[in-house]
Amino acid sequence: MIATNHALTGAVIAVVIKQPVLAIPLAFTSHFICDAIPHFGVDLKFNSRAMYVWLILDGLFALSAAGFLLWYGVESPVLLAMCGFVAMSPDFGWLYYGLNNKLGKVVEYDTLTKIHHIVQWYQKVPGIIIEVSWATLMIYIIIRAQTI
Repeated sequence: MIATNHALTGAVIAVVIKQPVLAIPLAFTSHFICDAIPHFGVDLKFNSRAMYVWLILDGLFALSAAGFLLWYGVESPVLLAMCGFVAMSPDFGWLYYGLNNKLGKVVEYDTLTKIHHIVQWYQKVPGIIIEVSWATLMIYIIIRAQTI
């Protein structure tokens, strides 16, 4: 999934669980569950202009969602931010392999990255429908949880 949806999923976990000791590890675990769901993906060459454009767009989506939630007045914004960041963090493994010029080459990934690679079985353009639906659902749950 895109980073924005990982962050929103982590934020939902923070809103629902409310206990950092439980919410943070669950947010981390949520990354792999979300990546097992069919989602948007295009094959972007590491360090390409297209990759940077996509990362900037995704970052702007995430910042816009965070700004909206802050404007809305969510409870525990620090916990939401922490869980959002932790939920995105497994993708830093791809950055490590890319920076070391090992991404997409025959290399022995670490155990966590192997699992990460296996669960991402469907990343294609039509997955954008799932991504938009997921983001909408996560924002709805966060807002709804504030009124309960």
